[in-house]
Formats: sequence, C-alpha cells, structure tokens
Amino acid sequence: MFTAGGVPVTAPKTLTGRMYAAGAALDVATALLTLRAGVIPPAVPVTRPAAGPDLDLVAEARPTAPRTALVLARGHGGFTAALVLTA
Repeated sequence: MFTAGGVPVTAPKTLTGRMYAAGAALDVATALLTLRAGVIPPAVPVTRPAAGPDLDLVAEARPTAPRTALVLARGHGGFTAALVLTA
C-alpha cells in the first residue's frame, strides 16, 4: 500500500538531472546498488512533498534491507516501462 510507512519512494534523477536515453539505465544501476548496499538514496532537494497522496518519500539516505525495487521509466512518444528487481 502506498501510504506513510508503506513503500519508500525516491527519485534518483533529482541527483543527476535529465539524462535522456541514459536515465533508465542509471535508475536500474541505482536500484541494484540500493539492493546490494541496503541504503535508499534520497530524492533531493525535496523536503516537503506537495499536498496529495501520503507517500513515504525518502528525503534523506535511509539504511534499510530492501529485497525488491521497482524502476519506472517514461519517455517521449508515450514510452513507458517498469522493471522489478529482487535481491
């Protein structure tokens, strides 16, 4: 369930900016490193999300023991992809 304390949400692109075609590969590499190192990277400089869904937004690096990561990618022309990685 996507509520506070449910699924941690982060956006690694906030650390690198738009990388066009390389963005999805970087997101996958970040997810794999997160699974291996056990630290979820923050979505910076977001400290207070906009009003709306109550998400568990990761604002500071968070030590954890994740077993699964979901990577979403969107692109021009309606390209959309999802990849589930497990440890």
